Amino acid sequence: MSFTSINTAYRTEVFAIAEACFKNNSEDDFRSIIKSTERIIGQKMSVCGVGEKNCRSMKVISSMNIGFPEAFFSKIVGSSDCVKLPLFDIWLEKQSPQILEINNNIHMLSTSYIALYKKYSVHNLISHGVLDFGQQYTSFFCFANMSRKIDDYHISLIKMLVPYLHLAYAQLPSVKKHLTSTFNVSPSVSSTSDSNRKLLTPKEYQVLSMLLEGRSNNNIAETLSISKFTVKTHVQRIIKKCNATSRQHAVAIALESKLITS
Repeated sequence: MSFTSINTAYRTEVFAIAEACFKNNSEDDFRSIIKSTERIIGQKMSVCGVGEKNCRSMKVISSMNIGFPEAFFSKIVGSSDCVKLPLFDIWLEKQSPQILEINNNIHMLSTSYIALYKKYSVHNLISHGVLDFGQQYTSFFCFANMSRKIDDYHISLIKMLVPYLHLAYAQLPSVKKHLTSTFNVSPSVSSTSDSNRKLLTPKEYQVLSMLLEGRSNNNIAETLSISKFTVKTHVQRIIKKCNATSRQHAVAIALESKLITS
């Protein structure tokens, strides 16, 4: 599925959610934003958080559970405050949306985890996150129990939404307080320097705007009538100039730095 197969109504809704993220001032606002994603993602349960990134796990600093049974959530984030979720381990390695369909991906789970998911009627998951601008912490978003099988449509939406959700969550006063006390950092709009901004070429701005829309390299290449190799080169340069670690990370930095707007 390409970006163009996400219909106009849904794209409009995505950008409405993005606008709400920029206006987000409280936990109630953020909960409303997550609830609004249900109209296009179709999830019945959501959870998000930020934490200290280790090589194979995340120690949770702040989290918000919207819809998951508390007993299930407490099993996923145990007494050590570390995320215990197979998808998160894979995401740390690949930093791309990860899907789990309980009936189709049983090999990914231990017997005890399969029993846990079935006990609380969690039948599918899609998750994604964003490394922070200084690569000290990471956000993580998980959406569960979509009404239909998770497919490329969901992946495209998640790629578009998560950079905005990352910004909105990291800017919550309570979350900023945790980040400041833990890392002595506070999310700000100075993530990339003026000199780096000036180094972006007009074509890179064009590609960056398309990354904001969740487009793939193939789709960008077709739209701009350039090769996939050229698009890949532009993306790599954008990531480097934004001091980012991935294309989604670059989008999040560009949004917060106001290099691009929704």
